[in-house]
Amino acid sequence: MKNTRKRSIIVLLLTLSFLCGLGFYSYKLTINAKNWAFKPINAHLSMHGLTEASKILDRNDVVLAQSIGGQRIYHEDEYIRRAMLHSVGDEKGYISTAIQNLFKPELFGYNFITGINLPTFLKNKQDIKLNLDSNLCKLALQKFGDKKGAASIYNYKTGEIICMLSTPTYDINHPPDIKNEKTENYEGVYLNKVLSGCLTPGSIFKIITAISAIDNLPNWDSKTFECHSKEIIESEKITCMASHGKVNLKDAMKESCNIFFGNLAIELGAEKMQKTANSVGFNKPVEVDGIKTNPSLYDLSNASKASIGWSGIGQHKNLLNPAHTLTILGAIANEGTAIMPKIVKHDAPTQSKTYISCETANKIKEIMRYNVKNKYGDSLFPGLEVCAKTGTAEIGEGKEPHAWMVGFSSTEEDPFAFVVVVENAGLGRKIAAPIASALMNAAAKCS
Repeated sequence: MKNTRKRSIIVLLLTLSFLCGLGFYSYKLTINAKNWAFKPINAHLSMHGLTEASKILDRNDVVLAQSIGGQRIYHEDEYIRRAMLHSVGDEKGYISTAIQNLFKPELFGYNFITGINLPTFLKNKQDIKLNLDSNLCKLALQKFGDKKGAASIYNYKTGEIICMLSTPTYDINHPPDIKNEKTENYEGVYLNKVLSGCLTPGSIFKIITAISAIDNLPNWDSKTFECHSKEIIESEKITCMASHGKVNLKDAMKESCNIFFGNLAIELGAEKMQKTANSVGFNKPVEVDGIKTNPSLYDLSNASKASIGWSGIGQHKNLLNPAHTLTILGAIANEGTAIMPKIVKHDAPTQSKTYISCETANKIKEIMRYNVKNKYGDSLFPGLEVCAKTGTAEIGEGKEPHAWMVGFSSTEEDPFAFVVVVENAGLGRKIAAPIASALMNAAAKCS
C-alpha cells in the first residue's frame, strides 16, 4: 500500500512538472516565436531575401526601401542611402540593430501558424515608418565628410529620434568588398555607433560631476579651487589647457577647467561619484524599440585618488554611449525625467525614467545655458536658447582626441537634445560644434 502511494505521488509530481514545463514552453513559443524563426540558425527564414518585404519610410513618408518586381529598391539619392544605412540595414543582416534585421517578421508578414508561406496577397505585411528625417540624416553625413563618428537628435518630450548617423558607412546599392579593401576605411562599418558605440567622453562628463556636486555638496555654488594649469596628485600630473586662477563651478564649466573638476571629483569621493553615475543610467543599457544599447561605463572600483580625479574630468576608464547621452540631456531639459528614445513610429506608451531631481536639473540647465551665452555664443544656435558643453577626449596612443558637443534647446517650440562625436578629429569646439549648429538649426526649421 505504501509503495503504491509513493509511486502515485511520484507520478503526480512528474505529471505536474511536465505540464508546467509544457505551459512554460508554450508561453515562450507564443511570445518569442517570430524572433526565434528569424534567428540565423533558421536560414530558410532568416536569410530569406527582402524582395517581397514591405516598405520602410521616414517621418515624412519618404520611401527608404521597398520591393518592386522581385527586387529591393532603395532611395534614389546616394547620400540618403548612405546616411540611412545603419537605420534601414543591409541585406545580409550584418547590421544587427537595423530595421531590415529586427523587423523582419513585420516586413515579411510572418504568421505564427504558417510562417511566411502564405500567398503574398494573404500576408499581413506591415510598412515600417520611422521617426527619422532622412534629409536631416543626409545633412549630418555631408557635414561629417570622411570623418568617423556619430550624431543624433531626439525630441526630449516625445522620445522621437529624428536624426541618427553613424560613420563610416557605404552605399547599399554598391557595397564595397570590405574584406579586401583597406580595413581602416571600414572599421566598425556594421556598428551603429549611436546605439552600440561607447567612446571616451572627455569634458562632457563634467556635466555628471557637476550633478554629483549639486546633489552632495551644500556649498557647491560657492566652492572654489585654484588652477595653475597643472597639479600633482599622488605623483600623477593633472593638466589644464590654461591657468584659470580661482574658479567656481559655473566658471570652471565655462572654461572646462580640468583642475577644478579633478579636485571636485576627489572631494566628492568614489562612492558619491559612482552613485550619481549609476543614477543617470551608467552601467546599464537603454532600451530603444527593443534594442538594448551598449551601456555607458563608469567604474571606480579600487580607483586611486588620481584616478578619481581623472574620472571627474571624463578620462580614466569612462565610456559613453551616444543614445544614453541623449537621455541624460533629455532629463536635464525635462526637469529630471528622461523620455526613452524611439526610432520607429508606433502607438506604444512612452517610457520614462527619473534620473535626477527637478531642482538639480534646473540648476545644471542654468550652468549649461551660461556656458553657451558666455563661451560659445548664441549665434551658434540662433533663437534656440541652447544649453551645451563641448569635450575633447584624449584617447592616447598618439591619436587625435575625439571631438564632442552635447546639449539641448530650451525653447518650447523646439524640444531637441543633440549629441555629436567626431572620432580622432581634435577640439570639440572647433570640430563638433559647427556640425551640431548645422543640425540643430535645420531641425528647428523642420519642426
